[in-house]
Amino acid sequence: MRRKILLSVITILTFVINAKSQDTLVSAFFGLDNGLPSLLCNQPGSLLDGMPVNFKFPLDASSLSETDFEVLDSLGNIHIPMCAVLAPANENGENRTVLLIGEFGTAVTNPPVEVRVVDDLFTTATISGESACSEIINLNGITTTNVIPLADGPSLFFAQKIDGNLNECNSGVQTIQVAWNGGITPYINGDTESDLFQYYIGYSDSSGVLIPHVPISIADINDNDNFHQLCFSTSDEIVKISMMANAVEDPNQDPNLYSEIDVSSCTPLTSVEENLFEKGYKIYPNPFSDEIFVENLLGDEYFIIYDILGRNITEGKCSGTIKIPETKSGIYYLTILSNTNQTTYKLIKR
Repeated sequence: MRRKILLSVITILTFVINAKSQDTLVSAFFGLDNGLPSLLCNQPGSLLDGMPVNFKFPLDASSLSETDFEVLDSLGNIHIPMCAVLAPANENGENRTVLLIGEFGTAVTNPPVEVRVVDDLFTTATISGESACSEIINLNGITTTNVIPLADGPSLFFAQKIDGNLNECNSGVQTIQVAWNGGITPYINGDTESDLFQYYIGYSDSSGVLIPHVPISIADINDNDNFHQLCFSTSDEIVKISMMANAVEDPNQDPNLYSEIDVSSCTPLTSVEENLFEKGYKIYPNPFSDEIFVENLLGDEYFIIYDILGRNITEGKCSGTIKIPETKSGIYYLTILSNTNQTTYKLIKR
């Protein structure tokens, strides 16, 4: 019986990990093939590949390291980046793109096909002024096979409404921040980055009908990152952003195809998990440090605590106080078993 329950819990956790992969690690972009100087990684030598890896949620810079990542090429070789940085997209409200620098394959004959997070890498909670939201989770174990080739050109991967101190627009009544999967410059001859606003379109939704709005200006430009701020004069809520084709190009001079993205609102990742797990017992504190308390027990319960990869951390008779062995910060799962029921909760260790 215990074995069947264990397999069931691991199956649920695998589903959650896959859901997090889809919701958090959005894409990677093979941005430059032997196009970056190795001095960026404090290593003299030949030119290196550059790969922006894009996340839906902001990352904790203090947890970022090149050893957090593995890149798999089409021949099955695994590459470890020489360095990994959030710059230049490291302002408040950004921090969603990691630039990996190293040797990851060859654009045509052996391109990278998968990016994996293989060590502890934490997200941060979003800050005041962002319409998207996040929570502190450990991304160790997630992966993406959505590696966009150089020749496909750049595309939008994120958009949110921002205000307060994050807003750099000097005009308009609402600001939408957008992010590309890599750095971009104008493709249309004679245009500068300040001209790009006229090629963006924001859409409001009126009873299921999308109404287009053109920004009146653009902000957060000329800083060499992949984020823009679009300044709108309409007070109608913008729900989608698009960019016409052949308006911007990547560092390899590949123009974009038509691209569009929904504007993110506050739908935290926990919504995926809360649909999976039952409620009933009272569990606290959460986040925890070294122990948790369980109330509303019937007296015949048994507990098992797993990490995010489904590994057993501790188990035993559930008596109301559960001492947890020394573990890293991150996400854990508590399963409480009785003769008639099985209930699983998400725990966070700070």
